[in-house]
Amino acid sequence: MSEVLEGEIVKIIELEPIREGVIIIEGFPDVGLVGTIAASFLIEKLQMSDIGYIESDALPPLISVKNGKILDIVRMYGRNNIVVFLSEIPIPLPIIRPLSQKIIEWAISRKAKMIVSLTGMPEPGRLNIDVPKVYVLGSNEKISKDALKINGVEAFTDGYITGVKGMILRESIKRDFNALLVLSQAHFNYPDPGSAAEILKYLSKLLSIEIDVKPLLESAEELKLRLRDLMRRTSQAMQDVQKSRELELPAVYL
Repeated sequence: MSEVLEGEIVKIIELEPIREGVIIIEGFPDVGLVGTIAASFLIEKLQMSDIGYIESDALPPLISVKNGKILDIVRMYGRNNIVVFLSEIPIPLPIIRPLSQKIIEWAISRKAKMIVSLTGMPEPGRLNIDVPKVYVLGSNEKISKDALKINGVEAFTDGYITGVKGMILRESIKRDFNALLVLSQAHFNYPDPGSAAEILKYLSKLLSIEIDVKPLLESAEELKLRLRDLMRRTSQAMQDVQKSRELELPAVYL
């Protein structure tokens, strides 16, 4: 039987019970679709099952059909101690704040260990970078210090974080919940599998799981073509967030 956690305009619906102490991975679309590509690859390689979805009147009236199976457009996948949130559309502006709040509320109610948000960091010179740098930012000093113990990453120290990533971090700080933002240098308006691969390498060490990114890199060109439409819609959504805050595009815009 499914379990529903209700909010004003958001519901998290569980299709099966969630164990305590899970690590949540959030990979909603944004810069370079880095989080989405990384989360999708993780779901496939770990053979995760569909364990829940997000329901809200603020989401467009769409469903997804894959191999004859009907799916919601914002879904949860899980296996063992990992739960992944994935969306096939950019998160609409009206739902960003309540969705972020609901995810953290749900995580706390399920006694989750932490949430890790995956994203790209716009880099104008990305074409000239062979191996994108990975940056981390924790919701508290301990999370940041622990994240930096893994070789090859740097601290994210200055910039702006908007959208779901920013609101999840903000809500985690308010609720004293462990959250980690993982960023890698990426194209702003183009799908960036190479950037996603670097984040996955970091996740492999963080979660102590084996993730071979070679298949992802080999299918990079195919992914770029397949994800063009989602990237276009995501770019527009990010512009909508920018306009809503009446800010010019900052040096670091997520």
